[in-house]
Amino acid sequence: MKFSYEFSNLCGTVYKGGNLIFSPDSSKLLSPVGSRITMFDMKGSKTVTLPFETRKNIACFTLSPCGNMVVCVDVDGRAILINLKKRVLLAHHNFKLPVSSLAYSPDGAHIAVSHGKHVQLWAAPGSTKEFAPFTLVRTYPGQYDEVSTISWSSCSRYLVVGSVDMTVKVLSREPEEDFTPFTLTGHKRAVVGAWFGPGGANEVVSVSADGGMFLWGRSALTGKWTLTSKSFVNQTGGVHVTCAALQSALIVVGLSNGQFTLYDLPGFDQIHTLSISQKDISTVSISPSGDLLGFGCRGLGQLLVWEWQSESYVLKQQGHSYNLNCVSYSPDSLSIATGGDDGKVKVWSSETGFCYVTFNEHTGAVTDTYFRPSGNVVLSASLDGTVRAFDLFRYRNFRTMTCPTPVQFSSVTCDASGEVVAAGTTDTFQVCTWNMQTGRLLELLSGHEGPVSSVLFTEGVLISCSWDKTTRVWDTFERKGTTDTLTLSSDCTAVVASPDGSQIAVATLNSEITFYNLKLGLTTGSIEGRNDLWAGRSKEDLISAASQKRNRCFTALSYSADGSVILAGGRSKYICIYNVEQTVLIKRFEVSRNLSYDAMLQFLRSDNMTDQGPVDLMDTAEFQHGEEVALPGVTKGDFSSRRVAPHINVHDVQFCPTGQSWCAATTEGLLIYSLDSTLTFDPIDLDTDVTPQSMRDAIKSGSYTRAVVTALRLNTSDLVMEAVECVAVDEIPFVVRALPLHHVIALLTFLVDLLPTTRHLQFYVVWVNSILTCHGPALKKSSSQIMSTLNGIISALTSQTKALTSLCDDNKYFLDVILTLGSSCNVNSEEMEVF
Repeated sequence: MKFSYEFSNLCGTVYKGGNLIFSPDSSKLLSPVGSRITMFDMKGSKTVTLPFETRKNIACFTLSPCGNMVVCVDVDGRAILINLKKRVLLAHHNFKLPVSSLAYSPDGAHIAVSHGKHVQLWAAPGSTKEFAPFTLVRTYPGQYDEVSTISWSSCSRYLVVGSVDMTVKVLSREPEEDFTPFTLTGHKRAVVGAWFGPGGANEVVSVSADGGMFLWGRSALTGKWTLTSKSFVNQTGGVHVTCAALQSALIVVGLSNGQFTLYDLPGFDQIHTLSISQKDISTVSISPSGDLLGFGCRGLGQLLVWEWQSESYVLKQQGHSYNLNCVSYSPDSLSIATGGDDGKVKVWSSETGFCYVTFNEHTGAVTDTYFRPSGNVVLSASLDGTVRAFDLFRYRNFRTMTCPTPVQFSSVTCDASGEVVAAGTTDTFQVCTWNMQTGRLLELLSGHEGPVSSVLFTEGVLISCSWDKTTRVWDTFERKGTTDTLTLSSDCTAVVASPDGSQIAVATLNSEITFYNLKLGLTTGSIEGRNDLWAGRSKEDLISAASQKRNRCFTALSYSADGSVILAGGRSKYICIYNVEQTVLIKRFEVSRNLSYDAMLQFLRSDNMTDQGPVDLMDTAEFQHGEEVALPGVTKGDFSSRRVAPHINVHDVQFCPTGQSWCAATTEGLLIYSLDSTLTFDPIDLDTDVTPQSMRDAIKSGSYTRAVVTALRLNTSDLVMEAVECVAVDEIPFVVRALPLHHVIALLTFLVDLLPTTRHLQFYVVWVNSILTCHGPALKKSSSQIMSTLNGIISALTSQTKALTSLCDDNKYFLDVILTLGSSCNVNSEEMEVF
């Protein structure tokens, strides 16, 4: 099994703060998600998260005019330079002060950066790696408070700078004889945005937090700036302007009550007003084409793209408002279901990364989700005392299962037939079972003396683990009660069964994973993971990080499709993959390096200590960069709100049924790791005669079996594709019949990667059909080893079937319209001939 898993995407979180930027062609939207950048492709309906991280949460970023270079700056002023086209990290840079705004010049030659009360002009770095890509050109002083916004003129000769000191200043990039820097005053609160207007460098538009929108003009004779027109945004009840953006003659203003207003320049004519959120709008952006408006709401984690001409949503995504607790893959691996503390169940597409349905029927935190084996139903357990079943065809909650007495559910599962549902409770220490069809309570299983942490069905029995240090096996179908009890050394946190059902793995509070054979009734091995779970020191800790390891443990487990390895995550920033047979650590993945989270460092810096305590714990705006936490139910304001730095934890992990990826529900969001699909040279049975030229010679001579075997021995996808596609359709069964079994398995692995994207679908389906027909009995004996490959083929064929079905339906109706129009034209022509 391959273990070259790499970070591929981040779901569950779409926006956490910072600005939004559209690509030059207006087809993509770039959004900061913590310390990463996520790119939303609105035409291709796909999301991609860049695998690069800043040291802390991103405060702002800018995109070059050509759309190839991205400069991201975190809350401490540390920046990274990314080549967006090649997905390469080019350089790091430290601006040494927090940056609130930065912008590329339209010609791409310079970058203007706010630096406290000053503005710095830097030469734009190139697209290749350099020793010192950032070069300071000039510094502009003169502001009396922090700079809040920077914008360039279209000619790249002038800058307009807005500040918290309620002034707007116009600057030139190079000294000019007929130009003098000018300060525009008149606003009564901090300037939110300032830009050059539709008239070019002789017009400036500025917006302040009090709702004032001013249009300034420069006299061609005297060169002085004067106020030509102004208007005010309608504000009531303490509402203020939080953000604004301008593009051509359009200006959009976002308010603290979740509304935005669109105006037309130069008369500030209101086009329309719309309420899009329950909390304040954090940022707004206008696409270069001027028809799309992008909004980000940090309080709710919302990301919206609104087309103002048609008054419709192009993109509407929202992550979980609070912690992400659980995750589960669908049997076809095309969907991922998540549940969070906000009481919502969201279903995400694993191919596109978009959330396509949200269920909000729960009134308490969702603790677990589970897909029915058929894949069309999602089960969820919640602390509100209900287990709900959601239909993924009609998108509705069709079944709600409860207990006679109020309880809180911690986990949920379903048997192989999908008819029996079981859930564990945290307060009554029972396991409840229901009938899926009727929703009737079948049985209450008692015996545990602590909260039930996890339940699952395997091989016709029900298994539950609890904080009472026991794991019990229940024979629910024969109604024999408890048939076996496994006593462990510490509280049980999770239990999972191998794909063949012969073995279970139990995670305990002392960082151990114990393997138990159900058929033999014996413990087959254990893993001590205390040293694998890295521990950091929190800002409030009085003891060292080494002493914190005893508080670390695994809380989530998942077997791979072949059962050879197990994935483990818990109270740590690391996720571990262990070999089950040898009980050794194979690989460890670091979930995040974002220092905005607490306990990310093993040693704290002594220079951050003061007489009043650590600097990070001071309740001042200068040092607070954590997440704002308010009292529940407060919407208008909360004097007790405070900022905290959350700990990074892994709440749940899940292997994809195909084995090509796995996902983790973490504090940062839903992280997806996939196998590296890039070209790798990994030959098997290599000999001096096994070369690409010998493969092509075999093709020319008509020896297709030898050509395919040579390509498989070279183990290069391009050569395998070349050899396979040279085989005639009638020759495929004969070639497949002559292949050895280990080459057949290798060929199936290559077909899994080719089926989702190939244009020769029927050709490759013939290959799959021939392989399964000729080598079916032999493959069945080794099914446990190739289960992930078979699941991948099923997933690819299912996806292609859905796409073709939709296309054929569209073509069918389109042809019906054409035939109808053709018949009506024939009737009209016959009538004309009669007359």
